[in-house]
Amino acid sequence: MKISIPVFNAKKSVRLGVLIMITHPILTELANSGIRLGLESLHSFLTHHEVDVSSFPFVVHVAGTNGKGSVCRFVESVYSAAGYRVGLYTSPHLQHVNERIRIDGASISDASIDRYIQQTQVDAMAWAKEMGFPGKDPLTYFEMMTAVAFRVFADEGVDIVILEVGLGGRLDATNIVRSDVTAIVSIDLDHTDVLGDTIAAIATEKAGIVKANTPVVIGDVPSEALRSIRLVAEEKGASMLRLGEDFSYQVNQGRLIWKCGSTVYDAVHIGLLGEHQFHNASVAIGILEQGQSQRPVAANHIEHGLLNTRHPGRLEWVHPRLLLDAAHNLAGARRLASYLQGYVRQNPDRELTLLLGASNDKDLRSIGMEMAPHVHRIFATECTHPRAMSSSLVTQLVRTNTPIFDMGSVENALMHCRPDDVIIAAGSIFLVGAVRDVWKDVMVSNPISSET
Repeated sequence: MKISIPVFNAKKSVRLGVLIMITHPILTELANSGIRLGLESLHSFLTHHEVDVSSFPFVVHVAGTNGKGSVCRFVESVYSAAGYRVGLYTSPHLQHVNERIRIDGASISDASIDRYIQQTQVDAMAWAKEMGFPGKDPLTYFEMMTAVAFRVFADEGVDIVILEVGLGGRLDATNIVRSDVTAIVSIDLDHTDVLGDTIAAIATEKAGIVKANTPVVIGDVPSEALRSIRLVAEEKGASMLRLGEDFSYQVNQGRLIWKCGSTVYDAVHIGLLGEHQFHNASVAIGILEQGQSQRPVAANHIEHGLLNTRHPGRLEWVHPRLLLDAAHNLAGARRLASYLQGYVRQNPDRELTLLLGASNDKDLRSIGMEMAPHVHRIFATECTHPRAMSSSLVTQLVRTNTPIFDMGSVENALMHCRPDDVIIAAGSIFLVGAVRDVWKDVMVSNPISSET
């Protein structure tokens, strides 16, 4: 049985007044500008236009191969529960570019982001002309969005700025800020062509966010990564709070127990699924504890905030038969595989169909092979994002005993899922965003059984 699905128009750039913005014409042009690691351009631009990022009253800066987005969401939720005005900047987005910039838990409006992007582009062109900057795009996509975020936070007068590193740390555009607490959630092999091909090298790049005489919270990282981070921290006089050495956590009957010296948070529920989220919540508590002298929170704020944290696209059941998880690298794929293994044990009669896609710079062979043993079939698919790997290449790369089919578009993949299948979409945050957007229309026009 096939499901009829309305066509998803990913090229539609702006739906002002109807839905929040998918993208913006200026960003569409900048999407081809590529990645430019380094702080000089953005720092020069913001200084030229008198955007003083040093005026932010309190900054949390989070790096890591996996988990940094979830940690940022946990911290945001707790600070919001405590009554602070919080600005959060993350990347990339799932469905709408507005998601990258949040104030008090809500994405900024279409009108606001449109105004800021247009003004920032005008200012960037004027700055480039005055500085003799070559090329037609003085700011990259990420630099543009980072500049917009900083301008929004400055104008909104937030009490706390939470920044997720885009790539690496040392040369990431977010690193122009002065941080009050930094964190390195995890270290694994990813973006090796840019950050280095060893754990130690990648750790050194991510430790570049550590600031002089400020605390850094360190999650569960390999010993060689910890050595690299320690060298940077000691050089800068930064104190370290290390999981397993300075603080610890346990999970008892689905609740978190966190300990650091005499400080204990006991039987805390968290709002995100997966065993790894207890680790991420523990790092988040470490950040909050390190910030207590400047931004105090009470135990009830932590309990309420962790329970009410949401992070779309990360082990997110949008329907009893549809699970979304970005799982865009090997470490993420292992965490999803672990979750699926537990799900299959509890639901042995369910058949699982994996919608698998990836960006063209990812190790899809390893990602796919990690998840394949836990599903009944794989539908290779691709979204319309310019970095998406073709479904035919996905099919060629993933060699497994699990049947794999080249389904082409997301729409076609969903059309061929059986009504009783449990569908898992994974491998790329862009794919997850596309499925999430399409599925909403599917559920309206073609409701399926919601029995669990």
